[in-house]
Amino acid sequence: MRKFYKIPVVFLVCCGLIFAADTKPEDKNSLEKQFPTNIEDLGLSDSPVVKETTKEEKKQKETNQSNSQNDKSGAIYVGGYSVDHEWNIVTEECLKILSTKKILYGSRSWGLVIGKYVASKKVINWEKAANKVSAKDMVLTADAFKDPKIINFGFDMEPKRWMYFDEFLRKEPWNFGKKIDGALQTLYYGGDRADMADSYFPVLDALVKDFPNVKFAIATHDIGADGTDLRGKVVKEESEWNIRGGDYSERVIKTYYGKLPIFDMRDIVSSRADGTVSSFQYKGKTYRKLCREYNSNNDLIHPNSPEAQARIGKGFLILLTKMYCGDKIPKNLNTPKPEILK
Repeated sequence: MRKFYKIPVVFLVCCGLIFAADTKPEDKNSLEKQFPTNIEDLGLSDSPVVKETTKEEKKQKETNQSNSQNDKSGAIYVGGYSVDHEWNIVTEECLKILSTKKILYGSRSWGLVIGKYVASKKVINWEKAANKVSAKDMVLTADAFKDPKIINFGFDMEPKRWMYFDEFLRKEPWNFGKKIDGALQTLYYGGDRADMADSYFPVLDALVKDFPNVKFAIATHDIGADGTDLRGKVVKEESEWNIRGGDYSERVIKTYYGKLPIFDMRDIVSSRADGTVSSFQYKGKTYRKLCREYNSNNDLIHPNSPEAQARIGKGFLILLTKMYCGDKIPKNLNTPKPEILK
């Protein structure tokens, strides 16, 4: 098994993650590189030429090796099954490897739940942005990733909220796309009229194409429980989160399974260790909802019971382990495909 070499690079999540600021970009389009005059560069020499490998080339080789190994053991997918049967792959050795990565993670409140669990392991540096990112205040500084860490930024519920992720990777003064190792953001509907997949998928696809050294992941949609919430409001199981969010989750899986790592939060918080799931029928289709026992404060929207926090936090770490510790994972690991693909 080839060893991976740790190369500091920028990793960004949008996660809409997707599990992201120090030096100025180098010019890679010099005339010499576009129009080589060296006989070896033109490929006309009879003798073999040994060229020095650049940091960028080493990083790309590492990424290609990792992707190749992931393909051998199946697509990177983490749902309820992984939480219940694959937690053992998250070893102390892998946690130390993860602690060397620079990862940008955009989210709303569910990210706080995940962060609480990850930080409890006291190995990975999890940093929560001081304030929510908005069009008026992007909060993060250009040197935010001078040290390895996971930066979790929250965002306001603005129509193009997933574009903060894009700006952090592409634009000055951040240029995180040249500094991070990975990126993910978790998104959910909040009064949006347009389908989120139609708006966000092209943004994510362009990032994947333009930043090959960053490992991007994508997450399914949050889901809620039904019942009477803490304000006395009756919440039906066929809520926008569960219906439109369920349709979005299905498109995530059908579009990106085998192409990008998938963090199936929906499956993790709607399933139990005994294999049962919390679901319902709506217009002839099966949808998932948050297991009622996973919500402890009766707001019906957060997986905040101790068991639920552990489930979603473990799922996040399993995802990163599969992304960055492919050579440490047992070869007989056989994660089942998502239900909708069977």
